[in-house]
Amino acid sequence: MELREAAGYVGWGLSEQGMDRLSVFGDLLLSARSNVTAIREPHEVEKSHFLDSLSLLDVSEIRDASRIVDVGSGGGLPAVVLAIALPGVHVTALDSVAKKCAFIEAVRARLDLENLSVVCARAEDVGRTEVRELFDVAVARAVAPLSVLAELTMPLVGLGGVFVAAKAELSNQERIEGVAALAILGSDRYDLRRARSFAEAENRWLFLAFKDRPTPAQYPRRAGVPARRPLGVRR
Repeated sequence: MELREAAGYVGWGLSEQGMDRLSVFGDLLLSARSNVTAIREPHEVEKSHFLDSLSLLDVSEIRDASRIVDVGSGGGLPAVVLAIALPGVHVTALDSVAKKCAFIEAVRARLDLENLSVVCARAEDVGRTEVRELFDVAVARAVAPLSVLAELTMPLVGLGGVFVAAKAELSNQERIEGVAALAILGSDRYDLRRARSFAEAENRWLFLAFKDRPTPAQYPRRAGVPARRPLGVRR
C-alpha cells in the first residue's frame, strides 16, 4: 500500500523501516479474508487506523513502557502499530476471536516483529493468570463502554501503571460510570485528553486511568459478566 501520510509518520518518529512495515500492514489489512476492518479505502486506513493509533504516543507512559497489552486488539490495532513505532517495548495483542488472532500472528511473522506477541483468550480469563498486574500500560480502542473496559483492563495493569482508552466520543454518563468502576478496581486518578490524530479528526479522545491500588481479588468476574452487569452502573 502506498503511504500518503509520510510527514505524519516522520513526526511520530517512525523510521524508514517502520514506514515500510506500515505499508505492508496496510496491504495485509485490505486483503484479509476475515473481517478485521470495515475500512476498505487505503488513505482512510492510514488516517483512521495508523495515525489514530500513533496518537497514543502522546501519552508519555506509553512511550516509556516496557510492556503494553492491547485489549480487544481485533485486527492488531493499535498493537501492531505500537510494536512498529516502539521496537524496544514488548506489545501483547489480546483478543478472543480465533480468526483475528490468526491474522495478527500472520502479520507478526510477515513483519518480523519480535516485540509483538498474540494471546487468544478472554480478557476476564487472562486477568486471573500469571500476567495479572504485569503490564505497565493497557490500551483499548473503542471496544466497549468505559465501565466494562475498566474491569477487562485494570486487573492486567501493575501498580503505578495506566489504562488508556481511545474513544471517538465519551458522554458524561459513560465517564461517570467508568470513574465509579475504576474506583472499585484500584484507580483514583484519571485524565481526559483530546487525541492528536489526523487533521480532519473530530471527537477523538484519550481517557487515562492511573493504577493506585491493587485490584481486589474478585475482579475480573467470570467471562461475560462485566458486559452484562458493568461495575459503576446503577440499575
